[in-house]
Amino acid sequence: MDSDEMRGMGLSLKSMFGLAAIMWAAAATAQQVADVRREEAVQASPSANQYRDEVTAAQVTDLTPDMTRAVVTYQTHPMWTVGMDYLLFEGEHDGDMAPHALHVASGEVRCLVASGAGGCVLGSESGRLYYLSCRELRTLDLPAAFHGDGEPSVIAELPAEVSTAAGGVSLDAGGGVLYAGAALEEDKRWALLALDLIKRHWRTVTGLDFRIGHVQANPVVPGVVMFCHETGGDAPQRMWVVDTKDASPRPFYKETYDEWVTHEAWWGADRAVFTIWPYDDEHRRKPYGAVSADLATGTPTVHAQFPAWHIHGSPDGKWLVADDMARNLGLIRREDGERRLLTQGHLGQGFETHTHPSFTPDGAGVVFSSSRNGAEHVFLAAIPQWTSLPLP
Repeated sequence: MDSDEMRGMGLSLKSMFGLAAIMWAAAATAQQVADVRREEAVQASPSANQYRDEVTAAQVTDLTPDMTRAVVTYQTHPMWTVGMDYLLFEGEHDGDMAPHALHVASGEVRCLVASGAGGCVLGSESGRLYYLSCRELRTLDLPAAFHGDGEPSVIAELPAEVSTAAGGVSLDAGGGVLYAGAALEEDKRWALLALDLIKRHWRTVTGLDFRIGHVQANPVVPGVVMFCHETGGDAPQRMWVVDTKDASPRPFYKETYDEWVTHEAWWGADRAVFTIWPYDDEHRRKPYGAVSADLATGTPTVHAQFPAWHIHGSPDGKWLVADDMARNLGLIRREDGERRLLTQGHLGQGFETHTHPSFTPDGAGVVFSSSRNGAEHVFLAAIPQWTSLPLP
């Protein structure tokens, strides 16, 4: 069943955010705890959409229980509006995947763009959703669209020299520029483009001789963009970064010993997280797992050595979350690399779900995709006190 409107879980969801904030603030002062959504920390009876993880006892909520299919926004991109009022995700609508939003206070879910939406990015501060529809870049006000007000507007069309969009879109930290990957000549030439949202003028930041993917602007520093050499598997040099002022891309983390690097995402202003996959016996004897590197030098730090797949860093820079091929999600403490299991068993029979976990903006929980209940849905795991979680 498609879910343009879904009601009935608002109180328990709001409560969960508040309770998670309190449990996760074990190292914070009492005042800091009180400041984290005190008004939302109202204990409610568990709903049918919530359960306690059988191994870790973490509280987990299915945020989209009535949808045919729903998956989280990729962990490279913003998905929450200011104040965590709305959560952006992809959901099935009339047989196609389309942008949807969850209104946290009410628990309602509504489709934002019924058809034709390609790559999209949310401006967290503005609440505006930017998306490609065929060759047009369009925008809408997410809260207004959720409540049925306002229509999408066209900002610009892709330049004539672009064959197809490729690699996604991302919004500059300054808010005035949108970046897009593009194929100029199929299977031969690609480029990173920049659109001035005020002047509505495109320019080419840099041309490339490889397929561009995972375009993601630095979330803090304007004019800095990370992207990858997309192959659908291993690339000889996966991670790239460019300062759009000098337009000379360079490796973010320079690969050695034929590593399999994947799933890079920014971690603050000057660091990115990624995973190194140990794809054979030789590479299991070399550094691998949950890794980060600094922007200035690309120097890597292996935070935890295990077969990590997708990864994300917490807003405060102290924690990481990563899954494995069994779709178990673990937390990693940055200061010492200790790893504990947060929640497990999120691969349903017959599915190939990618969990794409990411921390909530307040650091109190992790949202991810799960198929444990027989359909792909968006889940939220509240983060309990660290010492209550089991070692993997």
